[in-house]
Amino acid sequence: GSRSIALHCEYANQYAAGGDNALIDYQRGSDNYRTGYWQGYQGQDLEAVVDLGELRRVDAVTIGLLQDIKSWIWYPAEVSFSTSRDGNTWSPELVVKNAFPDDEYGAFTQEFSSPIEMKTRYIKVRAKNYGACPEWHLGAGGKTWIFADEIVID
Repeated sequence: GSRSIALHCEYANQYAAGGDNALIDYQRGSDNYRTGYWQGYQGQDLEAVVDLGELRRVDAVTIGLLQDIKSWIWYPAEVSFSTSRDGNTWSPELVVKNAFPDDEYGAFTQEFSSPIEMKTRYIKVRAKNYGACPEWHLGAGGKTWIFADEIVID
């Protein structure tokens, strides 16, 4: 079956990374968020559902994320993954919390990953926005970004 993705969030036009299918286009970003492979979401959670087109065994699911706090881009507080065979009934969420420091300047990438190890068709990925820029940051109180490049399904 052919894969598709439904986004339950809105990426910024200037960081579209090729549009609606960017997160399943097999294109990975570097640690530079301006390269065009990173899709940016401001002041909201990233939520996406990937449809594999058919039931198939999935070992793991991973989302690639970027942090560059000078540019108001933080890793999500946590990423959760759930699966469904029919698109209606979902497994309990598997939650991966971010452990990387939120006050470290520089550009970093990290993969948030969860084992699945079952047959499934739909995979939901939810990345929880970090929240407002902290008090000590130049953009204090401003809306932070989530930048993602790819949802990898193994």
